[in-house]
Amino acid sequence: MTNPAEAPRSTYYQAFVRDAHKCVYCDKDILESLDSFAASHLDHLKPKRTGGTDDPVNCVTACAVCNSMKGGFDPSPDGPVTPETFDLVVATARAYILDKREGTTPCTYVRDYAYWLKESGRAA
Repeated sequence: MTNPAEAPRSTYYQAFVRDAHKCVYCDKDILESLDSFAASHLDHLKPKRTGGTDDPVNCVTACAVCNSMKGGFDPSPDGPVTPETFDLVVATARAYILDKREGTTPCTYVRDYAYWLKESGRAA
C-alpha cells in the first residue's frame, strides 16, 4: 500500500501552491473565504480542445469569474505551454480577461451586470 505522504500531488494542488493561492488573472485571494475557495477553478491555459493537456505547466488557479470570461480563448495558439512560455501565456490570457472586465472588449457578463445595476436602481 502506498503511503499517502509519498503519493504524487494532484495537478490542482501543484498549481494552487505555485500560484500562491491566487487567481493568476486578477490576483484574487482564493483562500479569502470558503465561497472563494469552492468557486475556484483549475484552468487550462491552452484549452484541451485546442491541444492543451493536464500537465501542471498548462494549468493555473483561476477564480470563477476570470475562468468564465476566458472561456475557450487560447493564449498559446502556436503550440503547447512550456516552462519557458508560461509567463507570457499567462500575461496574454490576463490581458484578454482584463479587457473584458474593463469593457474594452465586449462581454455579456459586463453588459448584463450594468443592465441589472441600472434596472435595480443601484447604478451610480
